[in-house]
Amino acid sequence: MLRTSLLAVALAVPAAARLPDPVLRMDASPALRELLGAAADAAVDVPALPGQELDALGRPVSAETRREYERILRSLNGKTLRPSEYDLILALLNQPPLPPGPFKDREALARWFAKQGVGLRQTGGNLADSDLWRLVRAARAASVAYRIPPAILMCLTFRESAFNRGASAWTTSAKGVGQLTNGAVSDMVARIQRDPELGRQTREYASLLGASMPTRFVGAPDVDALTKELAELKKNGAPAAEVAAKKKARAAAIAAHKDEPGHIFNIETNFGLTASYLATLRRSRLSEVTAEDKGWYTAVAAYNQGVGTANELIYKVYPGPAAYNAAPLAEIFSTPVAARLALSHERQEEMLGEVGSVLRCAGR
Repeated sequence: MLRTSLLAVALAVPAAARLPDPVLRMDASPALRELLGAAADAAVDVPALPGQELDALGRPVSAETRREYERILRSLNGKTLRPSEYDLILALLNQPPLPPGPFKDREALARWFAKQGVGLRQTGGNLADSDLWRLVRAARAASVAYRIPPAILMCLTFRESAFNRGASAWTTSAKGVGQLTNGAVSDMVARIQRDPELGRQTREYASLLGASMPTRFVGAPDVDALTKELAELKKNGAPAAEVAAKKKARAAAIAAHKDEPGHIFNIETNFGLTASYLATLRRSRLSEVTAEDKGWYTAVAAYNQGVGTANELIYKVYPGPAAYNAAPLAEIFSTPVAARLALSHERQEEMLGEVGSVLRCAGR
């Protein structure tokens, strides 16, 4: 039997959050219908037959999906996955496909995550059962609303947080699935308010999920304060028990915001802001990069080190868009080229690691 441990959780979610799948929405925009109409597998959204298996989102599993799922499991050569990993792979496969662009399609991406695993390196439990269905739906809605290739968005957030919705950096203000800093969140909330197209995309994203997006920047001052207090305790050599108690209080503060609409630690909010930021980088700030794959990988570099670094690559390391567009991707994101940027060696390595990870995950 395929694992379906999240069915009860998905069905227990308040009815307001369980909107019909976007493919069934009659009020969908023309762009949304174009994306979803012809590509959708009707078997995903029809009622389940008696005894038919359901995925982690409570949807019927078609015979074709099950065959693909079993092919992926066989390709693992006996490797055992965590229950949440089985559920993630099945949920990824059992949803209407979206155009992949020059990146991995739905099946190839599921295969990648199955082989890589999605557990945190240290805790082994990044994907809580109550979070999985929200993660998958948010990723798909963000890809549709902001026109981001699904593989790019999933691979970037996997690199940033390993899908840990409660991730919070110790040395910066980065938070959530997309590890957005306070500055990035503040900037995006303001942009959404003043940019009509970005505002429309954000409303569409929220409507697909029955979610709320912030209209002003608030952040998580309680978590930030506890992070500073914890840093001071460590700096001053405080007793281990006192440090542990402060860590526990910080974790509880993060968890308390999980279901708070519009909060940075809310999965739907964080995913939407991550997607809007990435889409803005690609289309508004780096539109001179013509190739789709190079454009998105350049946006990933900007997401990691700032748009100034991406512009430095295009206009200083290379003498302008024509030369940049003509250069091979492997050359652009190489150690010799990164060494010419006004970045420390550590930040050069961080950028190359981010782009390289997303490229291996998302690239065909």
